[in-house]
Parts: sequence; structure tokens; C-alpha cells
Amino acid sequence: MTMTRVIDTSVFCSGELTVGVKNHLICLAVFNIVFSFTAIVGNSLILVALHKETSLHPPSKVLLRGLVTSDLFVGLLEAVYAAYLISLLLEGWQICHYTFLACAIVAPGLVSVSLLTIATISVDRYLALSLGLRYRQVVTLKRVCVAVIVLWVYSLLTVAVSFYSRATWGILLVTSILLCVITSISCYAGIFAKLRHHKTQVRENVQNSANPTIPLNIKRYRKTVYGTMWLQLALVLCYLPYIVLAPLVYPKILSSQSPGSHFFILESLITLTFFNSSLNPVVYCWKIKEVRRALKDTLKPLCCLRYQ
Repeated sequence: MTMTRVIDTSVFCSGELTVGVKNHLICLAVFNIVFSFTAIVGNSLILVALHKETSLHPPSKVLLRGLVTSDLFVGLLEAVYAAYLISLLLEGWQICHYTFLACAIVAPGLVSVSLLTIATISVDRYLALSLGLRYRQVVTLKRVCVAVIVLWVYSLLTVAVSFYSRATWGILLVTSILLCVITSISCYAGIFAKLRHHKTQVRENVQNSANPTIPLNIKRYRKTVYGTMWLQLALVLCYLPYIVLAPLVYPKILSSQSPGSHFFILESLITLTFFNSSLNPVVYCWKIKEVRRALKDTLKPLCCLRYQ
């Protein structure tokens, strides 16, 4: 069984898809070119900043690097996706087939990596609070590196499955999404329950407290939790519309005699998912102080060279 039989490229490389929506698709292509550029540049700068930053806990930094790397690859894939839209508009069917096939094969793996990494980050934050001083002994750099490798290997396996059965791949993806959502919700619920309990203890023992650094550590920890929650929220806002609406729109593209409007809706949803990779670098700089400081240090020499 060939890949082109599993993924019917002829359905999405047809002149019927552009009828009545050519101008809209041109706008989408432009948006994706811009988002591809911002995702590649933004995530590349974040990777440089993370390399220079030394105050972040190394295992946590590895997880962030994994997420940033997947976003960087999404930015590169978005350029291919823009080429697909342009080739569709120009009726360059050979390029259209290849670019669509590349997106259909690579995108599932990158989606899986992002979802699993975000869920793993929430587990890391939960362990940091629940384990206390034992956290650095349990969550070591070696173990986290192994976990990241496992995430990427699993995602590659899902891509391999999609070569043979899109239905099986769909089941795996839905299962992964549910597990990631349940894991993240459980971890953050546990985190806020523990923080509330800790706050109550601090109030009760404030007069007898001999260690003023604990509230400061909790305050810093709370900021890191909010930062990772914003990353999760950004992913949900960008991916949820596609997850909910794509199964409804896709059959209409196949059955409708005028599929252009439904195709535009589907491509708009895909563009929104790609936008997440451009949005995440903004969240890193906004919510993670260490990354923001390292990025400023990275950009300072470039600014100085500009005015010399």
C-alpha cells in the first residue's frame, strides 16, 4: 500500500477547491509566509537565549528546548504549507502533491511532540512542588533527556503508522490528546491545591517562621507555573478550533459540489494551529523572566552593531 493511496492527494490538489475563494487563499498564503518567518526567527532566538541562560534548572531547560525545537520545525513546515497553497492557486499539480504530502506526513509528528512536551512540562512543575528538596535528585538531566527522546521516537512512530492507516493514526492522536489533557489538568489541579495548602500553613505559622526564603521560592515557583500555563493556554486556543471543527468540515469538502468555502475554513483552522509556533516565543519572553533577560543579552550586540 503506497502513501498516496492512504492519503489521497488528489482530493486536496484540485482546481475545484479554489473556486470562489482564490483571494481568501492568497491572504492565507501571505499570512503563512509571515508566520513561518516569525516562527523560525523567534524560536531560533529563544534557542540561543536558552543556551546562554544558566539560572534555569537544566532538566526544565531541556523540556523547553524540546518544545522550542518542535515549534522551529513547525515554522519550517509552514513555509512548505504556504508553497502548497501557492501551487494550488497556480495549478502546479506536481508541486501541490509533494508539498501536501510533506505536510500530511510531518505535521502529525510535530503536533504529537508539542502536545506530549507540554504535558511533560506540567508533570515537571508538579514534581518540583511535591518532591521538594528531592526534586533535583529524582528529576535529573539524564532522565529528562531520555524522556524527551522517548517523546520524539513515539511521535515518529505515529508518523510511521499514518503511512499505513490514517484511521489508526487518528485513534492514536485522539488518545494522545486525551492523555495529555487529563495529565495537564490533573497536574495543575494538584499544584494549586498544594499551593493553597502551603499558603494556609504560612499564615498559621507566620509568627514562628524562621525561614523567610520559603515564601520567596514559592513566589518564583508560582511564576514558572503561570508561564507554563500560558504556553498550554496558547496551544489550546490555537489547536482546539481545528480539533473540534475539522472533523465536521472535512466530510463536506469530499461531498460538496462546491467545496471552496469549506476548504477555506479548513485551511484557516490549519493556519491558526501554525500560528501557535509564532505565539510561543512571545509567551516565553513575556512570562519567563530568565528567557527574557537572556534574549535581551543576545540582542544587545546586534543593536550595538546596527548603530556603529
